[in-house]
Amino acid sequence: MDTLLSSQNSLISKLKEECSSLGAQLEAVTESSRSELQQLCLEKQHLQECVQKLRSRCQEMEEQCVQHGKMHQRMKNRLQQLDQHCQTSAQQVMELLNRQNQLMQERHALSEEMQNPRVQLPGSSNLMPDDT
Repeated sequence: MDTLLSSQNSLISKLKEECSSLGAQLEAVTESSRSELQQLCLEKQHLQECVQKLRSRCQEMEEQCVQHGKMHQRMKNRLQQLDQHCQTSAQQVMELLNRQNQLMQERHALSEEMQNPRVQLPGSSNLMPDDT
């Protein structure tokens, strides 16, 4: 019976040691899991903040894009107005230059007439001055 009691005590002792070892391992795994969970929570929070900042930035950029599109359209319209004004002004300049050219030709013709006057007497034909 002593052998049986000794054998049981030995078995109980081994089971206590194994239980203690398994308890220590369980605590180590639990602590490791808690630490990893805490790290993951921090990473999640950081990523959520990044996502929020990126969404905000994206929204601002979309608004800027719309504003730039409107500005582009206004500038395009203004450029078309200026182009039309330029064409009108160029046409007016061409008309003025043509009129100036016409007036210069008339002036030149009058100037030639003044240099070579023709005397016309009533009842007589055109007389040319003598070159003698």
